[in-house]
Amino acid sequence: MERLQLWWDLPGPASVINKVTHAVGDRDRVVCVSAPYPRPAGMCKAIQQKLRAELSLEGAILDVSRLDQTEPIPHLLAGLLGISAVEIGSISDFAAHPGLVDQALIVDGIDPAQIRRWSLFLRQLHSERASDAVIGPVVVVVLPNQLTSEAIAELRGPANLVSTLGCVDRYDTVSYVTGIGARPTSDLASRVGHAVAIDVAAWSRELLETMIAWETSDQLDPFALLERLADQVSFSYPCWENGLVDYWDDEPTAHAIAAVKHGLRDHIARRVWSAQASILLPFTYRILRSLISKYRDALAKKVSPETPLLKQYGDRAAEPVTDFWKLEFHDMMELTKEVMTPPEYELARIARWTRNAVCHRNVIAASRIQRFSEHYEANEHALDSDIPGWNWPRCGQMLTLTVGPSGAGKSAWSAEQGAAVVSSDAIRREKKADGEIPGHQAWVFHQVRAGSSGVLQTGRDVIVDAMHIEPEHRLRQISIAPPDIGIRYVIIDRPLADKLRDAGWRTEKGLVEKYHRLFPERVAAVLKGDGKPQIQVLDLRPGGLDAGSAS
Repeated sequence: MERLQLWWDLPGPASVINKVTHAVGDRDRVVCVSAPYPRPAGMCKAIQQKLRAELSLEGAILDVSRLDQTEPIPHLLAGLLGISAVEIGSISDFAAHPGLVDQALIVDGIDPAQIRRWSLFLRQLHSERASDAVIGPVVVVVLPNQLTSEAIAELRGPANLVSTLGCVDRYDTVSYVTGIGARPTSDLASRVGHAVAIDVAAWSRELLETMIAWETSDQLDPFALLERLADQVSFSYPCWENGLVDYWDDEPTAHAIAAVKHGLRDHIARRVWSAQASILLPFTYRILRSLISKYRDALAKKVSPETPLLKQYGDRAAEPVTDFWKLEFHDMMELTKEVMTPPEYELARIARWTRNAVCHRNVIAASRIQRFSEHYEANEHALDSDIPGWNWPRCGQMLTLTVGPSGAGKSAWSAEQGAAVVSSDAIRREKKADGEIPGHQAWVFHQVRAGSSGVLQTGRDVIVDAMHIEPEHRLRQISIAPPDIGIRYVIIDRPLADKLRDAGWRTEKGLVEKYHRLFPERVAAVLKGDGKPQIQVLDLRPGGLDAGSAS
């Protein structure tokens, strides 16, 4: 499809053409169109094609600007269609001439000095109502510019007035860009650049086509190329009549090149900021939300109704934060700095700076957006989704959690099942041969969750080999799976003497005895599946309901 046709088929521009067509379809002999000059490219042709397609009117686009408009207007127009003046004795003859039946004359170039002559012609033609069988001749007048409101009213008389002002909106601009096949790539910088091109070009089809073809770096910071283009044109100060301002996105919006040429740089900067904010803010909040989700175990211990986060701003105490989901970047980073990985911390730092800059209405430099984009791409795989398992196949795969104290035999049982095993002890041994790693263990369980998710994503069963004695640990682990994936708790234990025999370094730390004492107090919730009816429970302890079961 030709680009101009695509443009005038968009809902906004098409609304102008449709209003003209509807007026003619209602038997109006005269319709006036108000448009800037230079005229919007393709407008008259679009009117001509629509009248032909909808009303079977043969259209003629007539530029009368170079003609002598002091002669009778009916003779002038009829002559342009090859009809002799002797056949047109009056405006009524013009309206009834068989050679003008079903003709639509789209007239531009009216001399402002001849408004009275045109006004008399248009008023009388408008009063000549078309019959039910015949519509034409119809005159569509594109009004001249630089006229007072009184002069326009005199010229058009009672005829319908259709204006192109504000006919293009954001949705039209975006639809046009999509229609011509211009799409950003998946990276953040390309998306921001694409948005900037749309917001800066706004309603200008020609500038839109130009900016969409620019390199991403030039789209992100368009001022240098806009200034170069401004040096090549002689645009007047922008207004609607000269086609350099239109109403777009709920405010008067200047053509970007004209704005730069006439010192309206802040006008363009606001549009650049708006485009940046539309893309960058959702990205920064996705990073914040994902990191809070990833480190919710650590955050829940520090921010809760029982342990609110208290903040002081000078003499004013801020409202206590009791929900860790409502943490801002600074507090989230302070509370997780001991467990967050360096790449995650750097991504959070860049996202925090970007969010703050955008919220203060600062235009972000292209280099900073590129840097943000690179860090985001490098760490996107580590960010949590709100919809777990959205891209997993549904193959009946099962997530199994072993539940039992230290030394209970969970690893031995897991190894015998023929399923993939993700083991917390194995992850520790990758860092240190004996598996003894003191301090925070959150990083271990982040890897456990990531590893078990990776197995389930392939459609296979996975066993998570860890103690899972505490309910929050179980619930955090099963949160990786959507509700339609099977979940099973397998309870495993054995006599204390057997545990101590194989305990290794855990004997010296007293871990075996500690969890041997704690486990009977914790197991009741496990047997109930933590109150979740979809969780299967298999009790393999000596004397348990499923003792002797192999799987």
